[in-house]
Amino acid sequence: MAGISWSEDRVFPKFSEPKRLEVVDLRKIDFRKNWRWLPLLILQGLVNREEPRIYVLLSDRDADLLKLIEKHGIEVAKIDLDKVFEKYLSYAKGYIVFDPSVPDTLNVANTLSGLIDALVVSPEDSEWAEKKGLKLLEDFRGRFKSRLEAYKWAYRRLWPKVNKRLLAPMKPYSDSRLLQIAFRDYVTAVKIFAHYLDPRISEERELFCRLLKEMPDNSAVLGWYRETEHITVRLASEHRKFVVVITGSPFLTSNLTVWSGIRVKCKYPLPPIDFSKLGKDKVYVTFYMNDGDNIQWDFMMKDFWEDPDRGKIPVAWTISPFLKELAPLIMKYYAETASSQDTFVSGPSGAGYWYPNVNPDYIDTFLKMSRKYLEESGLKFTEILGEFLDGESLPKYAETGLLAIKLGYRGMDIFPYHLKDSPVPIIPGTVEFWEGEEEKVYGWLKAIATVYKKRPLHALIICVPWRYKSLKPLRIVADKLSADSDFVLVNFHEFVAMLNPVYGLTLCKRLLEEAKKRNLLKETISEAESYISKAEELCLKKKWREALNQLNKIYRMLGSKISSIR
Repeated sequence: MAGISWSEDRVFPKFSEPKRLEVVDLRKIDFRKNWRWLPLLILQGLVNREEPRIYVLLSDRDADLLKLIEKHGIEVAKIDLDKVFEKYLSYAKGYIVFDPSVPDTLNVANTLSGLIDALVVSPEDSEWAEKKGLKLLEDFRGRFKSRLEAYKWAYRRLWPKVNKRLLAPMKPYSDSRLLQIAFRDYVTAVKIFAHYLDPRISEERELFCRLLKEMPDNSAVLGWYRETEHITVRLASEHRKFVVVITGSPFLTSNLTVWSGIRVKCKYPLPPIDFSKLGKDKVYVTFYMNDGDNIQWDFMMKDFWEDPDRGKIPVAWTISPFLKELAPLIMKYYAETASSQDTFVSGPSGAGYWYPNVNPDYIDTFLKMSRKYLEESGLKFTEILGEFLDGESLPKYAETGLLAIKLGYRGMDIFPYHLKDSPVPIIPGTVEFWEGEEEKVYGWLKAIATVYKKRPLHALIICVPWRYKSLKPLRIVADKLSADSDFVLVNFHEFVAMLNPVYGLTLCKRLLEEAKKRNLLKETISEAESYISKAEELCLKKKWREALNQLNKIYRMLGSKISSIR
């Protein structure tokens, strides 16, 4: 792979930097009837692994994202389907025919294509391939009686030759929903194994586990078979692997053989803190958008990012630290256009989706890798799934420099808490909110404010992105809360500043220094110093809640006079 480098410290490979892209528009193709898209995507993989030159429009989203590439200064030009084959066909040494009666032979052919530099075609396009002067290198028609037989053959013949650091589950057939179209270029380019094994069927699970066992530690599984998320993540965790969701949606995630080559440097920023809001006897609320570990969602998030209500509502956006390798320009776009209301949180469970309670022996190995990605991405918060409220992995995550850990996927009717030996708050979702439940979620929060008298109180609203068409439902709830004196809306960074006593102590010391620079009253400074001293003593004794009480006094005292610090 002359144009691809893949160092041991990277989960995903690095492609060459594109200089000029030729854009093929497939948006008007009937993907169920016209299979010419298939040899095009395979050709894209063969070409782009040397140097990214072909960009394919599968949907309007691809056209919208292309604007980022143009703005970055990379030249783009349109090219039609016939001309792109004419120009780049020399990259293929022949062609492979898959068997529609055993649809999984499409995945086998996709895997083989990268190993022998061959296009993949449907039977009806074999004559087209011959007319192009291509040689038939493999014909899977009539070769296998079942999907399992096809994958067993691929395991014996192809698995020893592929790159085993990634594994790509890909739907090879259409039903009410299209088959997996996007990402087939990447499978070919990187020479990885494509499959669609069902882990609920014993023989297929056995082969799937064999693949997992033979992959190196810290390798990524790029999706799952249909509705088998939890068993797939569990099996990956048992085998010291994790999941990074890239496949599943027919047109997502496309053109990664281009995006992975674009060079930019950036980190996700922390939003500013408005200290005048903090430490009051109020119920503090912020919104939290799930599913950011899913690279498909990270691409789709741009739709919400351009919503006119973004920036008016405090939202914690989960996002994958692997964007720094897979699509750094998209990462840069989010980082540079974030508002003071936007906070970035690593999706579960750190750099990679796995269940820590399934395999505690893997925690140290995983966290060494995860810490590197979170630090390089600038992410200070992470979500963890598949762990108990007092799980043994939580203190180890807390030791990696995180400011807070968000636990669980759903609303759990639980408030933030601390483990005995760590100041890093564990933050479960308090309520879950779907579009259409605006009155209901406000009612829940009002009931919480009425029943729970402790102040300040912190409530996290969980939002599942697939349940929304826009941010308007969040704005409706935010408007109701803003008009209610029981509540204060804060960004997630502000939310955490009142929950992490060690981090809060650092912030309060900076506030105190600023107070001295501004020559605030000596009595005020002396009182603040006293609170800081007490908080330090309480932190040493690991009395986290009591320490926070002292810090909240400082927020109230100095925040009204110094709302922000640099």
